[in-house]
Amino acid sequence: MTRRNDNKHTVDMLFVLTLFAVFAVSASLLIAFGAGIYQRTIDSMDRHYNVSTASAFITEKIHQHDESGYVRIRDFGDGDALVLFETYGEETYCNYIYMYDGYLKELFTAADVMLSPDAGENILPVQDFAVRLNSDGLVSVDIKDENGRSVTTSVYVRSTT
Repeated sequence: MTRRNDNKHTVDMLFVLTLFAVFAVSASLLIAFGAGIYQRTIDSMDRHYNVSTASAFITEKIHQHDESGYVRIRDFGDGDALVLFETYGEETYCNYIYMYDGYLKELFTAADVMLSPDAGENILPVQDFAVRLNSDGLVSVDIKDENGRSVTTSVYVRSTT
C-alpha cells in the first residue's frame, strides 16, 4: 500500500511541476510579447515626435504674433524664413524661424540688428524647411526631418496687411 501512495505522490509532484513549467513559459512569452509591442510603440512615438513638435511650435508662434504686419517671410539662412515681429515698449524685435546648416533654428533679435544665421538656437535637425505666406493670409510650413518624414502645417493669419 505504501508503494501505491509513493507512485501517487510522484504523479502529483510531476503534475505540479509541469503546471508550474507551463505557467513560467507562458508568463515569459507574455512578457516578451508585451516588451516587443512597447518597443514598437516607443519607436513610433520617437519617429513622429520631432516633426510634430516643430509643427506645433511654429503654429503657436504664428498665433502669438497674429497682428497686422507681424508675420512675414524673408530670405534668411538656407532659404525662406518665417519672421515674426513684436514690439516691447518703443523697440521692435524679430523672431526668425529658419533652416540653416541642417537644423531648424530660431533667432530672436532687435529688428534693426542683422545677425548671421549661425547665431540662432537649434530646434531640431531637418533635411528641408519651406514656408509660404499666401495673399489670403494662409501660412504654409513644410518640414522634413533628418529621417525623411515630413509634415505640412497651414495656419491662417487673421490680421494680414
